[in-house]
Amino acid sequence: MKTIFIAFMFLLIGCSFQSDATDFTQEEIDYFIEIALGAEFGNETPVIKKWTNDIRIKINGDPTEADRQTINNIVNDLNELITVIKIKLVEKNENLVIAFSPESEFSSIDPNYVPTNYGFFWALWHDDNFVIYDTSILISSAKITQKERSHLIREELTQSLGLMNDSNKYKNSVFYQEWTDVTDFSEIDKSIIKLLYQKKVKPGMSKEQVLKVLN
Repeated sequence: MKTIFIAFMFLLIGCSFQSDATDFTQEEIDYFIEIALGAEFGNETPVIKKWTNDIRIKINGDPTEADRQTINNIVNDLNELITVIKIKLVEKNENLVIAFSPESEFSSIDPNYVPTNYGFFWALWHDDNFVIYDTSILISSAKITQKERSHLIREELTQSLGLMNDSNKYKNSVFYQEWTDVTDFSEIDKSIIKLLYQKKVKPGMSKEQVLKVLN
């Protein structure tokens, strides 16, 4: 009886391990491929880019109290979805900066800024392994509502994880291409965030390699 129980436990562990990377619907996988293997700006190599070290966020500029609370909420949401790294707020030794200022000042803060965007991020990764190691996020402190700003904070911070493209598929997604003020992750958003930070999905993987792992 003991032998049977041990064998059953190994079977459960094996199933759990396997589902870690395969327990996603085809719809979620398709959306992940669209969002993770592209970029809104720039001619980037279509491979997985992600963080492998903890993300340390520093807030600069003129955020409102609502902005700060939004960032706290997003950090909590992401830490519930991602288990392989942690995301936290810091005052020094940051590797991700969120700066709040009028859009007219964005170019002086980050020369990579593409004009007429009220929210913008620029991520750096190592060319040899596609591991993200530094990110700058710009959020406009003027000309948009608090709800719109809260959406932009969530969108840009989430995209800076390695989910860099936009899409026209789902209006309730933070990755929706058109202007929106969605302030929470949809269920499919949560799935693709989890998917990116599966251990088997590694930086530098191509579409074909990702599909081989997930299917």
